[in-house]
Amino acid sequence: MKIIFALFLLSTLLFSQTINNSLLKIHANIMPKVIMLEKDIEKKIKNKTIHIAIAYEQSNYKDMKYLIQEILREHPDGISGYNIRISLIKYSEFKESDSNTNMLYMFPSSKDNLEKLTKAYYSSKAITFASNKEYLKYNAMISIDVGKKVKPIVNLVAIKNSGIKFKPVLLSISKVFKDDE
Repeated sequence: MKIIFALFLLSTLLFSQTINNSLLKIHANIMPKVIMLEKDIEKKIKNKTIHIAIAYEQSNYKDMKYLIQEILREHPDGISGYNIRISLIKYSEFKESDSNTNMLYMFPSSKDNLEKLTKAYYSSKAITFASNKEYLKYNAMISIDVGKKVKPIVNLVAIKNSGIKFKPVLLSISKVFKDDE
């Protein structure tokens, strides 16, 4: 019985890592493209470089490193003629938002941390992208919905409150988040 349990646990851990990496690959592919769907993004990009900040907990460290690797692998020459710069924010060390950030990607954390960062980055006019669509209820703007199709899921209230405007194509290809989901 112990052997069966150990094999089950091992296969679950291995399988969950594969699912996680698959989702991170999807995020790495889509996330920088979403930045280019912001209206007038060209005016916000400094030094021909898109700046993505990634917020993480120590428990997310390996996933964070994998995401960075995949972003750079998926977009080795940047995107739409812009370089990509990635900076890291450890939730426990966060002080203030960087006004040059175009997108904040948030790994799992507490409700307080997620709300604190989304609020701070609203004032910087950065897109907030949640690693998990459930975090849209904490005012993140965009995540990914994986169902029969993979598509962005948008929190229209958070987008409106941020003052950020997107090209209409984003809404046409996205699912709209409803807080009661």
